[in-house]
Amino acid sequence: MTGRTIFSELWDSYKGIIIHSLVTSFGLDFIVKDSIGGHVDTIHNVRNGVAYKNSANAKAYANRGEYNSADYHNNEAYSQMIREVRNKGFFEDAYVPGNKIAYGKQSALKGDTAHKANLDHVISAKEIHDDPGKVLAGKNGADLANKSYNLKFTNEKLNKSMRDEDIEVYIQKQKDNGTPLSKETEDAMRANYRQARKEYERDLNEYYLSSRFISDAAFSAAKVGVSMGIRQALGFVFLEIWLACEKEIKASPSGTKLKHSFEAIQIGIKKGIENVKKNYKQLLSQFKQGFIAGLLADLSITLVNIFFTTTITLAKIIRQAFVTCVQASNILFFNPQNELLGDQLKKASIVVVTGASTIVGIIAAAAISKLALPVAPFLLGVIKNFIALLVSGLVSCTILVLIDRSKLITSTLEKLNSYGTYSAHLQNVCNSFNEIACEIEGYDYGELNNRLLHYNNLFDGLENKSDNEVNRLLLKYFKDNNISLPWEGDFDEFMSNRHNKLRFD
Repeated sequence: MTGRTIFSELWDSYKGIIIHSLVTSFGLDFIVKDSIGGHVDTIHNVRNGVAYKNSANAKAYANRGEYNSADYHNNEAYSQMIREVRNKGFFEDAYVPGNKIAYGKQSALKGDTAHKANLDHVISAKEIHDDPGKVLAGKNGADLANKSYNLKFTNEKLNKSMRDEDIEVYIQKQKDNGTPLSKETEDAMRANYRQARKEYERDLNEYYLSSRFISDAAFSAAKVGVSMGIRQALGFVFLEIWLACEKEIKASPSGTKLKHSFEAIQIGIKKGIENVKKNYKQLLSQFKQGFIAGLLADLSITLVNIFFTTTITLAKIIRQAFVTCVQASNILFFNPQNELLGDQLKKASIVVVTGASTIVGIIAAAAISKLALPVAPFLLGVIKNFIALLVSGLVSCTILVLIDRSKLITSTLEKLNSYGTYSAHLQNVCNSFNEIACEIEGYDYGELNNRLLHYNNLFDGLENKSDNEVNRLLLKYFKDNNISLPWEGDFDEFMSNRHNKLRFD
């Protein structure tokens, strides 16, 4: 057996899955608009300069106003903490272990800034005011800054030298100036900061339970789901047209003129569209699978962006992974074509392999786009897609050849097929009895099956149609298949005469 025969057989067996995957992933992926950081604003993203997805959130941050120290220090919670220690005497410095400080006008403290207490915002008030995460969460900056976990008493000397600097920045600055803090002080400052930051982030994370975030995430997921559904459905339409055109071109005799080839393509397009109409259930199934995959993928991307920012490439990979999982799950759990166990596993494996090879192609395209190639931007896009298609095709075909030609895999699948479903077993028994009955009556069993399939498709097309539509479709069927009508003239007039009789040839 030649290599050409192997690949031609492989292509004939799997071209539908391969073409549909490549067309949807690289040809129709423009339908889904990916962006850096997904489609929903998260605290992590807005803090790291990722463009806002919701214009209302961007407007809220732009209108936050200038930082005013008085708004944060003339706060009731801030004043209450000072009142509680005003007559307390000496107490422990939160940042300098062993140092005693006091808040008041005791004569002993005059000029002694190392023991005079100041109330410090662990996370500086200015940092909180300008924090995009705080604005996104819809929190009041003064209320957050003056939470008990963010207020610590320390000595005036340290507090005034620190001003509104971040603790880590201040510690490093002291080292650079040749006046490093003691290890105990550094450790205490860091411990207080970690605890305050933990509580602060917990307050902001309430945003993810807000109706604003949930509605944005739901709308985004539904939008991507619809886009993915359309993408998958259009891929199915393209595949049907492509297969019909291929069939018409192959049926053309050798030496056909270019004009006749175009005519064959036109016929193929018409037949492909007719096939789509006949297989509308499969079209709807493709849309449903795409919608579910897009919905789950976008929700996952939103979840990931809570912790780190996704790139466009990663978003494409996640979406393709979900498409593959949904398609394979549909085969394994619902078995729409009622296949035997071995055939189920093989078909699901083909879907997984094709999906994985598409992901490899996406990664290859991303790598190409990073290269500084001396070509025009539009040409770079063409090269990128060509490389992606080439890599995906080669990887999928190579692995599929191994699956198709492996004796171990083939024998394993054959054994699994012997444990077919009960419904499949009954279907095989019925097929055997039908074949015997046809042989006794002298009918061609294959022709009978084709006619049954033909009529089933006709009946499926009549399902859920109005009476007028059913009447129109049946008349068209009679005409297209040169079947004589069992009446003459107008049907209502014919039936109104009780002496007339319907004649079926």
